[in-house]
Amino acid sequence: MKKLPVGRQNFEGIINENLLYVDKTRRVYDLIMNGNLYVLSRPRRFGKSLLISTFKHLFLGNKHLFKDLYIGKETDYDFPKHPVLQFNFADYGLKTKNLEAVLSEEINNYAEAFDVQISETTLSLQFKTLIEAISKKEGSVVLLIDEYDKPIVDFLRDFENAKVNQGILKKFFGALKGLEAQGHLHFLFITGVSKFSKVSLFSDLNNLTDLSVGHPFSNDLLGITHDELLDNFDEYILETSKIFNFSKEALLVAVKN
Repeated sequence: MKKLPVGRQNFEGIINENLLYVDKTRRVYDLIMNGNLYVLSRPRRFGKSLLISTFKHLFLGNKHLFKDLYIGKETDYDFPKHPVLQFNFADYGLKTKNLEAVLSEEINNYAEAFDVQISETTLSLQFKTLIEAISKKEGSVVLLIDEYDKPIVDFLRDFENAKVNQGILKKFFGALKGLEAQGHLHFLFITGVSKFSKVSLFSDLNNLTDLSVGHPFSNDLLGITHDELLDNFDEYILETSKIFNFSKEALLVAVKN
């Protein structure tokens, strides 16, 4: 039996170490073939960060990681390489750090990594200039954002700071307006735990496709379906049923519950 990647969020590590990976690349392929601006909210521990990591390696052109998966075996996708920017708001320690300063530092770090110049001082212009400059130099940009709502969720009992962070996020996301139409933004995927449609974080991004509820491409994009459980975990199910002296059928009912 393959080892289980408990708590692992790095797609490259899971594949290279031959850990068990439930193949979600059929849906990944559906997404990249049918749109390019998405937002998805799901509870914690549903695999959002692993999905972001999967998109990262897909758009970096790391074809070898996908050779045994659906997208590599069953499609003609040719894995073109794009510059990838990834922001994970869970990593920023916002209880003790200023959100705007952290984002500005991240933007400048990317400018240094891609060797582009940024002279602007406001966050929105810094972000917009970064993407435009990288796009002109390296090709259209892929932007992956994990836990976008963390700067608000962390301060639900501190209304003033939550409101400040809401304003910063609005400026941050507002900088993206028009970049896709201008050919600078190839793909955008945003994940979070909560859905903040009423606080206007994405009011300037009115062409985002919301995958959170009822979208056919996202129903089985994350989590484990019953068929996936049987196809990928049958050996584990049998072993566990013996340990706990359950029948396989009773154990499956317990797992579902």
